[in-house]
Amino acid sequence: MTQTTDAGPLAELKAKFPNGVWTTRANARLQDALIEGAGLGRLQTAVGWAARMQATEAPEPFASPRMLLFAGAYPQGWDAGDYAPVEEQATELEEGRGRLAEQATRSGLPLTVVRTGASGGVDGPLLDETEVEAALRLGRETADRAIDEGADLLLISGLGAGAATASVAVCSFIAKDDITSFQPQLHAPGGSVFDSAWMGRVAALRDHVAFNRGFKRSPEALIGRLGGAAIGAMAAAIFTAAVRSTAMLIDGPAAVAAMMIARDFGLAAPKWCYAPNRSAHPVVVKLAKQGGLADDLGLEFDLPDAAALPIGWDLIQQSLRIAQALPMPAKEEPEPEPAAEAPETMADAEEAETATNAESAAEPEVEQVDPETAAEGGDERV
Repeated sequence: MTQTTDAGPLAELKAKFPNGVWTTRANARLQDALIEGAGLGRLQTAVGWAARMQATEAPEPFASPRMLLFAGAYPQGWDAGDYAPVEEQATELEEGRGRLAEQATRSGLPLTVVRTGASGGVDGPLLDETEVEAALRLGRETADRAIDEGADLLLISGLGAGAATASVAVCSFIAKDDITSFQPQLHAPGGSVFDSAWMGRVAALRDHVAFNRGFKRSPEALIGRLGGAAIGAMAAAIFTAAVRSTAMLIDGPAAVAAMMIARDFGLAAPKWCYAPNRSAHPVVVKLAKQGGLADDLGLEFDLPDAAALPIGWDLIQQSLRIAQALPMPAKEEPEPEPAAEAPETMADAEEAETATNAESAAEPEVEQVDPETAAEGGDERV
């Protein structure tokens, strides 16, 4: 973990790539374990990722996690079919109510709701330049504060269907494909297909995308036109954590879209991220692969954003504890070189010195030839 860097704009910061050799060494170490069977199975991927984060072949459980959930309103229709407005979801979490708050508490995860500004633009960009800068500053300060307070792992996700819809717009732009390729089928409570909600989101998003075509790609432009404040603040937090070499768990399409925008700030940003659960959401499927994320734990949960984070966190911690406890072969210590035998008495020492001097005197004197003279054909002795 590096120290905070307050000076300079976000775009001027640099994030280093984690060293993948530690994953190779961690996998080799697990293969040497003195156990019967194939080992940790799908959990081994998480151990290899943690080894890369901690720069060791024997990673330890993370000591100080912090969950950051980003909440911000989006234009009308973008959250069609959501079970509650994002403001209500944020308030519920802040008050410690609801299943996600209960799961986080049971898992020992301190939870912070990061409220961003609203992304209200309809016939144009979602945010103006000032609002984009405010979102980036909020995300950067949030990540810096958590890391300064000792967090060694950030768990990042968005809240609300509006941010998930914004991720569809971001993915559509990056992949150069229609938004309908990335907007999944929606289901109402009870499991029935929720066609009206799907059509509401697609209609609202299609109108917005029509007003925002042909712009030159940059992280700020993607945030201002398509991502909005919640995804923009997440992207800044992800990139800031990567600059400070801090590991992250992400969940859901909004966080994965934010990861790709953070990648535009610095290519190394996705390499500090891990998604323990990859849902079947088309945005997650497309951008997780494009961002080069490590294989997930194979949970295949299809739940609202952030719901899989406490479960993924618990599994990763258990994986690391198991890996630490596995019996390993004893390391072979190099044999020490034999020490020279010391003379037992002073008389023995004097006798040894006399013998050494006698041998030196008996050696014939060797004549040396000056290399420069020899090269000239002479035979001058020195």
